[in-house]
Amino acid sequence: MIYMDETDMQKIMSELEKNRDVLDAFSRLIEKLKGAGLVQALDYITENVIPDNLDFFAKSFTSPDFTDVVAKSGNTIFSLLYMLSNPEMSDLIKGISFNSTGIAQSMVDGASSAQPLSILKLMSMLKDPEIAAGLMALMNMLKVLGTVFKKLK
Repeated sequence: MIYMDETDMQKIMSELEKNRDVLDAFSRLIEKLKGAGLVQALDYITENVIPDNLDFFAKSFTSPDFTDVVAKSGNTIFSLLYMLSNPEMSDLIKGISFNSTGIAQSMVDGASSAQPLSILKLMSMLKDPEIAAGLMALMNMLKVLGTVFKKLK
């Protein structure tokens, strides 16, 4: 048992009084989390999930393999954040993401109705401005990738 004398209690009370605004803000935050059901979810996890899985979690997060993966992933995460900070790249990823259903459906439809392509059919397809733009984008991407891969050697 920890013994506190009156001076210790006065120091604690003084610090609490100085930081009343911070304590009030935390109290309001906790009330909002409680109202949203997050506190009940955490209680459920604490009572039902953690006791059974605590050993697994502890071993997983402290294993040399996990720390090695986290360390190696650091540069990758920062490079992805840098990539997404570029407005053009961010717009490109959003454009693909928001149209992914249509892209996937188009790919499935194209694969299911595929016919052998003749040179003439391929040449007529290349006259489509969307196909030409997409093909040019892919060719430019392949050129940059080739340059990058040469530097990796």
